Amino acid sequence: MSTITKQQISQLQTICSGKFRDREERLEALSDMVGTEISSVKDLNQLQAAELIHFFNTGKSLDHSFWGLFDIKNSQHKAVLSLCHSLGWVQEEKPEFVDLHRLGGFLKSDKCPVNAPLKEMSTAQCSKLIYVLQQIVQSKYK
Repeated sequence: MSTITKQQISQLQTICSGKFRDREERLEALSDMVGTEISSVKDLNQLQAAELIHFFNTGKSLDHSFWGLFDIKNSQHKAVLSLCHSLGWVQEEKPEFVDLHRLGGFLKSDKCPVNAPLKEMSTAQCSKLIYVLQQIVQSKYK
């Protein structure tokens, strides 16, 4: 996926300057919206930036849940869900359920090796995703 453009950076900074008190508050809010942690707006890709700009201009909420939808009969999808639980990517109000918005945001990010909805991934693509999630879990618990 392509990285954010200079024009998108400028648009987001202009939009956010009036909405958030400081950089940390802005980055925390944007991280929540895209479903993956960012340390700079430059961490966003073009799709994420476009969605955020659209949200701020229209007020229509962002929902990445569609990308995280899974097939409970697919063993690879079960492995992905298990890894999400290990990472703490769960719903606040129902911690027994994976936060599909967060998973979907990750699937759309540049940190994911396959930028596709989970249900549309091939077996090989799911394997790549599982490997990356396992690496994230390992680094989290080192």
